[in-house]
Amino acid sequence: MLNNVKIVTSCCFLLYLYTMKTTKEILIGGQALRNLGSDRHTNDVDYLINDITTKEAFITSEKVDFLNANGNKFFAEIFKIEEGNTEATPQSLFELKAYALVQHCQNMNWAKADACEYDMKFLVRNFGCSAKIVRKYVSAGELSEIQKVVNSVRK
Repeated sequence: MLNNVKIVTSCCFLLYLYTMKTTKEILIGGQALRNLGSDRHTNDVDYLINDITTKEAFITSEKVDFLNANGNKFFAEIFKIEEGNTEATPQSLFELKAYALVQHCQNMNWAKADACEYDMKFLVRNFGCSAKIVRKYVSAGELSEIQKVVNSVRK
């Protein structure tokens, strides 16, 4: 019983340390899109953070996922733009979704790639977003795929 108490206490302490070592969380992903009026439903919550104690780009749990600016130059650039905000702007959400689209296509995760495309179209249609930052982090072929999504809305 005493060992269980130590484990729970240790876990709580680690969670406390984790929250202390990160800077402000910036809401991104599906929940941020819902707040902007998107009709695509998602249960998970995603945040952009800057955890200086790790270079891990993705820190995941069952219900909350974190993209770590300290572990990825693209995320760092978006974090710098959004620092001080509690929720990412539509342009930054577009950049993140475009980057995710490329990653999901590379991993052949077509369902998630389709969801990214849907979200990107929502952001283009409603906020006039286009690829600005992501173009520095993807190949010319990948950028052309992103541009095809943008062009499909702007016709």
